[in-house]
Amino acid sequence: MITGKLPVSCFFCFPLILGILIQRFFPVPYNCLVIIFVLSGIFSLIFSFVLSKISHLFVASFITITGIFIAGNSGIGYTKKLPFTYENIKAVVGAVKDVQEKGQFLKVELEKTFFSDGKKWYDADLKIYAILPYRQRIYQHQWLYLSQINIKQAEESITVRAKSWFSLEPLTLFEKFIYKIHTTTESIVKKWFIYHGQEAAIFRMMVLGDRFNLPEIKQVFVKAGTYHLLVVSGLHLGYLVIFLRIIFFFIRRIEQAHYKVFNLLYLMAIIIYCAITGFKTPVIRAALMFGIYVLAEIIERPVNGIESIGWAGFLILFYRPDELFSAGFQLSFAATTGIILALKNIPQIKRIPLWLDSTIRAIIGAQIFTIPVLLGNFGRFYPFSLIANLILVPAGAIAVFLGLAFLIFAFFRQIIIFFLTKALAFFWIGTKLFSEISPEVSWSPGIFLVFCFYFIIFAVLFRNRWKVFIALAATSLLANALITKIPERNCQIIAKSGPKTEHAITIFPCKKFLCTIEKENRLVLIVSEKEESGTLKSAMENTKGKNKDIVFFFTGTPHDIISQLEFMLNYVKPSTILDNPDIKKNPVFGYRKCFFLADEKIKQDFWKFLETFEGLRVVYNERGNLVIEYKSKSGTVIISNYINATIFEALPFSPTYHTIYATRLALSKKLQEYLEDYKVKQVLYQKLTYETAEEPLAFKLIEIDKAFTITFE
Repeated sequence: MITGKLPVSCFFCFPLILGILIQRFFPVPYNCLVIIFVLSGIFSLIFSFVLSKISHLFVASFITITGIFIAGNSGIGYTKKLPFTYENIKAVVGAVKDVQEKGQFLKVELEKTFFSDGKKWYDADLKIYAILPYRQRIYQHQWLYLSQINIKQAEESITVRAKSWFSLEPLTLFEKFIYKIHTTTESIVKKWFIYHGQEAAIFRMMVLGDRFNLPEIKQVFVKAGTYHLLVVSGLHLGYLVIFLRIIFFFIRRIEQAHYKVFNLLYLMAIIIYCAITGFKTPVIRAALMFGIYVLAEIIERPVNGIESIGWAGFLILFYRPDELFSAGFQLSFAATTGIILALKNIPQIKRIPLWLDSTIRAIIGAQIFTIPVLLGNFGRFYPFSLIANLILVPAGAIAVFLGLAFLIFAFFRQIIIFFLTKALAFFWIGTKLFSEISPEVSWSPGIFLVFCFYFIIFAVLFRNRWKVFIALAATSLLANALITKIPERNCQIIAKSGPKTEHAITIFPCKKFLCTIEKENRLVLIVSEKEESGTLKSAMENTKGKNKDIVFFFTGTPHDIISQLEFMLNYVKPSTILDNPDIKKNPVFGYRKCFFLADEKIKQDFWKFLETFEGLRVVYNERGNLVIEYKSKSGTVIISNYINATIFEALPFSPTYHTIYATRLALSKKLQEYLEDYKVKQVLYQKLTYETAEEPLAFKLIEIDKAFTITFE
């Protein structure tokens, strides 16, 4: 049972988090930030002296204002704008923050960005995602110069494709140091893993913290529930410290006598390892915790685990407040908190070795505390992950130990490489086995259900205060029930007041999907979520002002699932959003559902293959090609982003087809025969990929270059 007061670090961390959340959802005008910060500091200081008995309340309020201030200065809550339009951008320069492999391309996230209109450079510091061909490796803290760019998305963050680009040398000594470490380790891997490509990929991710991960390898680890073993974090730093203590085993008496000196050596080793892995948030969190623990031990004022977690969170958020909305940050702190509380409060398992007992309890604690975060952000988890972790965490420890030895002991690499590749291969086989047998549990709870889950956990752990946490859990359930019912009530009110109109489909020129299906009391807007603002504008203006129940039917799962939705909500607020079920895999999904949609009181649902929604159903979904069928009394309408004879042949049978629409149409002789056999009245398209049909055509062939409406009796 946990007793005692709340750690001092939490008293600082929680108000800071509150301030960041306030700035995110209720942003303070940028011009007022400094004034509010200065005035709040003065008043907090004065009232702390005058009302000394409740001075802690004024300190907490000042920390909250500080959170608002640093979040606002980091751009949270604001939309950054350039002094010229995105079309006028001629070149971009930025520092590499992250690199991910996407098939034959690299997706590079840039920060500290500068934009040029061909005359002058502007420091905009916008987040850029650059899509580059996979020609050479790109490292963190490198600078890239992009020219001849094509902007695909222009919102809070933009995605560009660059025809011409080159890398620049790092600017600062720190960046040069990181770059040198990355290039050195990469040359070592290339030399020694020349015949072990798969093991090299796992070694890069597991030991070096490389994000150049192969998608198929990543998916296997996700399904096995052991992807955290590929993300360098506190677990890996623990492996490093154990590895160093094994090396110093023969001089353990000297180590014990001069523990302060050796603790500083361990801290230096951790800092170097953080540099090798790129100073990512999980490893920084672990390094800060260890550093706080070591410094406290040196000055002989030890701190407990929760205290060090609180200070680590405070320091990270003070420097990078946007990390609060990162799934990696949330998972890292949830797992560490779970491990510490489990080791302290779950009873020991008797008749087994102490190290095995600690491992089991730590894994259980980490799993229990990360499940709500996984469900909230990704909408899924894998129950076999508990068993998989019990087996694969020790196996991963062996692989990491050998990997560290491989990097440190250069003279023995020829011997170590044999055992290292075997350990990585065994680890991979075990992970793949668990991924194949592990079922997937899909559920997307709202933010209040996530809170409820944690309150129940705390009620079990803090048994002396269980009544408080049970009351908070019940309040969270009530809040979730109210939020869930609000959109349904709005839907019923709109439906009753809507005027009766004939059925109509309006198709708008687009890249993939953009059309509206208008019925008596409901209007469904089908959109691919990859359409630009200029393309969407005509459709949104057509939808605006109609007294109907509006539904957004999103067909795709893009990287950015927030900005386009924000643009659409400026015109009309839907009662329901019908999403592609694969959107649950997006890292921002939980935030979009729990904060964005919940705050707007918009109900979320998911379309399913071959299941009907208001006469609509997805009847084909392969290789990026999607076909939607709409059945009316006049016949079936097909709406697709691409149609050819092979796709049409795979569609479910329908006795009568009214209209076929395809953004891209491959009109072959075979497709012509199919369309004539089914007595299709008209075929609409935006672009012909090729045409081999013969005249005369038994149907109307219409090219769309502006909005086109189909009406039904």
